[in-house]
Amino acid sequence: MRKRITALTMAGVMTAALLSGCSGGNSTSTTTAGGTADTTGAETAQTTAGGTEAAAGEKVEITYWDQNADTKRTEIFNKLIADFEAENPNITVKLVPVPADQAKSKYDVAIQSHTAPDCGGVSQYWMSDFLIQDALVPLDDYIAEWDQKDKTLSEFDESIRSMAPDGKMYGLAHMVTVPVVWYNTELMNKSGCEIPEDWDGVFDCVEKMTDKANGVYGFSIRGGAGSSQQFEQMMYQYSGQLDMFDENGNSTANDPAHVELLEKFASIYNVYTPESDITNAVAEMNAAFDSGSAGMIFHNLGSYGQHVQTLGEDGFAGLVRLNAANGTRTIVSNGAMCLSVFKDSKHPAEAFKFVSFLAQHEACSYISEQIGQIPCNKEALEDEWVQKAGPIKEAADALLDSSTTVTTLPINVIGYYDLHQNTLVEGFQNVLLGNMTAQEYLDNWASEMTRLKSEYDQYLQSK
Repeated sequence: MRKRITALTMAGVMTAALLSGCSGGNSTSTTTAGGTADTTGAETAQTTAGGTEAAAGEKVEITYWDQNADTKRTEIFNKLIADFEAENPNITVKLVPVPADQAKSKYDVAIQSHTAPDCGGVSQYWMSDFLIQDALVPLDDYIAEWDQKDKTLSEFDESIRSMAPDGKMYGLAHMVTVPVVWYNTELMNKSGCEIPEDWDGVFDCVEKMTDKANGVYGFSIRGGAGSSQQFEQMMYQYSGQLDMFDENGNSTANDPAHVELLEKFASIYNVYTPESDITNAVAEMNAAFDSGSAGMIFHNLGSYGQHVQTLGEDGFAGLVRLNAANGTRTIVSNGAMCLSVFKDSKHPAEAFKFVSFLAQHEACSYISEQIGQIPCNKEALEDEWVQKAGPIKEAADALLDSSTTVTTLPINVIGYYDLHQNTLVEGFQNVLLGNMTAQEYLDNWASEMTRLKSEYDQYLQSK
């Protein structure tokens, strides 16, 4: 089967809602390769929109925001910035580390006040919000002159283009993480289970791996924050349904196969899973797996490094591709981590030079290896570290395999993120608790997504 990428459709909280919910101090630590200095906040970037390339030899300074900052990532970026500045002595890059839970709201505030950075990391499912605010620079002209443009993964290039009403590229695909079923190899072997090839095999192992007398459950469900979007990846992987909407614009969230899967999860909750799963977010779910109290979880490759530290490389393994009900093997993506240039930049050409440096083989491979992500660079996917990291290699091979289908959640539909954050999590919990049927929940989900899609289509027609 030819690999395909399905048009995306969803994007995040409306700007006004995000701005009203934004709080906290304005102080942000700004670092360069040479050290750290206090600033008056992430909102201290350039204030003049529409810059031009600096004259030859002119020294310029650009600001880059890391949208998922921690100590390790800051060290990584400082090294990469030092490498870039050595190659481009006329460009100084100022790094602003922004914690993940503050990044979207800080970007929105900066965009509204015309103090956005020159460039930064942008989650693909934020992109529609930023495009509505006319905040990003189309990169097509820069990409046309970029000698590395053929080294990126075309599947994610296409999905980024599909985010924009004009079909332009407003970001470079940098890294991506794909969903995976992690399993504890010792518990799997002890149970006598064969390694599952489909979700029916997963549920069989969940039952066999459960040993309540010793505090071991076959599975840990993410029932709290982030649960509904994670389940959305599960259900489209389970069904193999590639289209988020049918030809009439109706959501396929309530596909019969999706109802069937949710009913199965409701039946194992508090039987083969911990009761505490009902409120567990990602940290608690991963902790249950790392402690050995849960034999299997559904997460993504982003937790690979954490599991290596706690269980060892031989203590766990992952299932990236499971056979779907319709016979396909589908990877369900929630988009790539992108590198974008903002219209507030006085130096967009230099900003593109830096983000394209990050997207090239060596830099992209380096950061991806350090944080356990899949690089969106074809050459990096062939590097030795990828071949040695079992689950990451499996995911990389799958992305390069023409028999794999890749579909993306409807992240460009305005209001999608808000729906998950404010509505769908509570409904998911009610299904697990028996207060609502799977059919009722998914019918409501489909109805809301159909409404949002219709509103989004009307928005596109008005452009």
